[in-house]
Amino acid sequence: MRCDLVVDGGGSTTRLGLAAEGRLFTRLEGPSCNVQSTGGRGLDVLAGLLERLWRQRPAEVQRVGTACLALSNASTRQALQETGAALRALAERGLAPLRAERLWLMNDIVPPVAAGACDIVAICGTGTGYAAMTPEGHWARASGMEYLLSDEGGGFDLGRRGLAAVVRMQDGRGPVTRLAEAAEAWVGEDAEAPGASGKATRAEALCARVHGEGSPKLTAASFAPAVLAAAAQGDTVARTLVAEAARELAAGITAVASRCHLTGPVRVGLGGSLLLAREGLLRRELSSHLSLLGWQWLELPVDPLEGVARLAQRLTREPGRLAKVPLALELGVHEALSPPLAAAVPEETRET
Repeated sequence: MRCDLVVDGGGSTTRLGLAAEGRLFTRLEGPSCNVQSTGGRGLDVLAGLLERLWRQRPAEVQRVGTACLALSNASTRQALQETGAALRALAERGLAPLRAERLWLMNDIVPPVAAGACDIVAICGTGTGYAAMTPEGHWARASGMEYLLSDEGGGFDLGRRGLAAVVRMQDGRGPVTRLAEAAEAWVGEDAEAPGASGKATRAEALCARVHGEGSPKLTAASFAPAVLAAAAQGDTVARTLVAEAARELAAGITAVASRCHLTGPVRVGLGGSLLLAREGLLRRELSSHLSLLGWQWLELPVDPLEGVARLAQRLTREPGRLAKVPLALELGVHEALSPPLAAAVPEETRET
């Protein structure tokens, strides 16, 4: 049996699956394979997850037709080429799922809009990304330049600004906010009362947590849900932060719409953990901006792998679908490899 391999490598989670006719039948989740989130170990993480997925496949699956890897790593053309070269090397060393008949690499913003689910996609998770695509295949993208240069309104930005508001309150430079209580719970037992002899202040405890071991990007982003919760409870500081985040998201959406000259009843697909959060405050704030434009919006599937699976199926029928998308690349590894697939994996392993 032949199947498609689909991967969504976001800023905090990697999702992998095997699909047939656009439908997933095997699925796996693991840590992020983003190089910024893993200290450069992203491809090692991905290789290990791919090996696990292949070991868990149904016995009748012996061959991969289309492999479609949508990775947040591939945020620039240079990064796309570098990641592509690394994937080729893994395939040539025997990583079975990558020995596909057609192997595609792209940024993780590509699948929802390229699969035809919407005219514009806005993703807000750890970071942010926006893309638009016309029926003729013309493409525009905004944000996605990692957290130091973009991602305004995303999880890192919202979490960092929420934590900074707590420090400002502690210093006397900012207003009182319920976020202080949320931050104390977020830090846990390390948070001590300000001024206690020999104990860290709340601000010092926050500093230790954010700049301790692990990724500051992911650590700060993990506080974003607390900001959304405080805003939903009426905290003025948190509500201001969420309103500003919604304005940033609206700016990204209108930017790509303008560059693709989209008019009429534009359909905007909303995705990512913050826009699809259960309490829905950020989504409601953003939908207010879209309503003023007369645009429609829809929620993308919570599982982004579904969009990657649909795109893999479409690419089987329309291999030229991504011809005008700068952040998509067909690697063509299959041409250099012999047909049989093995389960072995080595021990080591800009735009318009």
